[in-house]
This record gives sequence, C-alpha cells and structure tokens, in this order.
Amino acid sequence: MSFLNGDFRLRSDRVDTFSHVVISLGLGALAQMDPTVSANETLSQVVIFGTVIGSNAPDFDFLYRLKGKGSYIRNHRGLSHSLPALPLWGILISGLLYPIVATAFFHLFIWTLLAVVLHVFFDLFNVHGTQILRPFSRTWVAFDAIPLLDPYILFLHFLGFGLILFYQAGITFLIIYFILFFYLTIRTISAILTKRHLQDHFINAERIKLIPRLKLFKWDVLIETEEDFLFGIYSVGSLTIEHTLSKKINYPALVSNSRFDQEVSDFLAATNYAYPFVEVRKKGYFVYWKDLRFRTKRFFPALAIQFISTDFKKKNSYIGRVNSLKQYKKVVRNLTNSSSSFN
Repeated sequence: MSFLNGDFRLRSDRVDTFSHVVISLGLGALAQMDPTVSANETLSQVVIFGTVIGSNAPDFDFLYRLKGKGSYIRNHRGLSHSLPALPLWGILISGLLYPIVATAFFHLFIWTLLAVVLHVFFDLFNVHGTQILRPFSRTWVAFDAIPLLDPYILFLHFLGFGLILFYQAGITFLIIYFILFFYLTIRTISAILTKRHLQDHFINAERIKLIPRLKLFKWDVLIETEEDFLFGIYSVGSLTIEHTLSKKINYPALVSNSRFDQEVSDFLAATNYAYPFVEVRKKGYFVYWKDLRFRTKRFFPALAIQFISTDFKKKNSYIGRVNSLKQYKKVVRNLTNSSSSFN
C-alpha cells in the first residue's frame, strides 16, 4: 500500500503483503452480501481464496528477483500493476479456481477482479505509486496520501473481523468500507490542500513531494527549486525546514556515464527523485544516486552507488538500502575491493 518513513521498496514487501492480505479478507467478508455467494458455502470459500490471491497477484512480479535485485527494482509495480493487466489477473485467477466450484463464474470473477483493482488502487495512494498507465506511459502515478502500514486502515479491518462474530459479515464490511473510503478522501483532500498551500508559498519550486506520515495531517516534505532541495516537516499549516542540499554536481562526466551502469539504470527506472553526488577518495570516485524521498534526518538509505577506480579500469556498483554506518562502510569496502558488480 504505502510508506513507512525512511523505508525502501525491498524492505517494505512483507508489510505490503500483510496489508493486502488483511484487505483481501475484508473483501471476502464483503462478498457475503452477494446472495449467490452467501447461498453456496463452497463458492463462498472459493471467492475468499480468489480475493486473497487477487489482492496479491500484482505483486507476483517478485519473480523478477530471479533475474537479480536490479531487475526487480526496475519492474516492480510496472506492467503487473497496469490497467490492461487488471482484467487479465481476474480472468487468470478465476479460471484457475473455477473447476473447484464449477458454477457462478461471473460472481467469482467479479470479486476476484475487485480484489486486484483494490490492490492497485491502494498502491496509488502511497509515495511509491505505480506505473498504472503502462504500456502507454512509464510515468509513476502517486497520490502521496497514506503510509505503507496505515494503522487506521488495519484497525478498521480488525474491528470488522471482530464485529462479524455478532453481525452479518457483508453488511458489517459494507459499513467498514464506507468509513474507509471516507478516510481516504479526507487524507487525499488534505494532501491536495497541503501541496497547494506549499505551492502558493514556493512559487518558484520545480517540484513538491509529500511523504505521508502515520500521524494524520503531518508530512515529510521535499521541495525542489532551481538551486537546491529543501527538506522539512509540514503539520497543521506550519512548515519547518530541517536542511537543504545544493544541486551543484561535481564531475558531471562521471555522473552522466554512471547512468549506463546496469544497476544504476535499474535504480533510476524506479524513481523520479534520485539525485547524484560524487565523492573523491584515494582509490577512486564514488557516484551516489540517492532517492531523496526516503530519509532519516540527513541520511538517505535508498541509493545506488557506483565506484570508479582512479585509472578508470574498474567499475563496481551497488543498489539497495544502507541502514547503518557499519553497513555503509562494508558496502564501500566491497565496492573498492571487488572485481565485479554486486548487489
């Protein structure tokens, strides 16, 4: 679904899956409003299987990991989350489950499709977003409204699971989802108004990115101007700028060439908010591409690093997340001493 402050795609998968499973079970309970489903116990169980599988199907692109971390980073939330893929997932999953019940294919398909659609729908509201417009466009669409592990969404679902012990499941979750979509509307309107407020004050800003926090109406903010990046926290109409980064690029030729490195290219395909920094050391140059959306104070854990030796004969690269100074030193040491790229 969305975002834990300072987190990165590869680390958030388990949290993401947990959220989608919880939502899929809620959708399975909502399906009991369908008289055809509720009247057939076997169909009811198969529909729940369909919603659970359908709610996680777009993330089956984890298979790209078999080709390496870079391939997964490049392709996650791409074609598998696109508009053309949604009905295809529904047909595929329903077709696989239909022989179990051999009846009411349309009902099975509709609820499975709804689970797939809701998966992509919720993903659109986080800081990552999806490439929902593929194959027509590789643009990342993100509404920046809710965090990855949203406690309010999970609370509403667990409340619903408790209430169905006493009330009809379908009606209970119909009410739960009315409340849930009202909550999403409030957070989305808040994001729109917050960004508009910031745009009114930073009229020369090239881009403004909001990173939703767990607390309502509080955001981490990234403001890009022609000269620099501003990082701050916005809460209840007040913005606090914590620090800035200059957009001056040293060694532009090294930065430009680093884009042709496969790992760096994979990393850049997954974000529009990476910015390069070059560090000179005794054994060579380090080109850092930091994803500015994810930070802990002045530290940016999601990044791509390319090492180039002083004689330009050795080039190694790393992409992923660096969580500590100890890990950072290990990555730098491995890049310096390794004879080939690694992940």
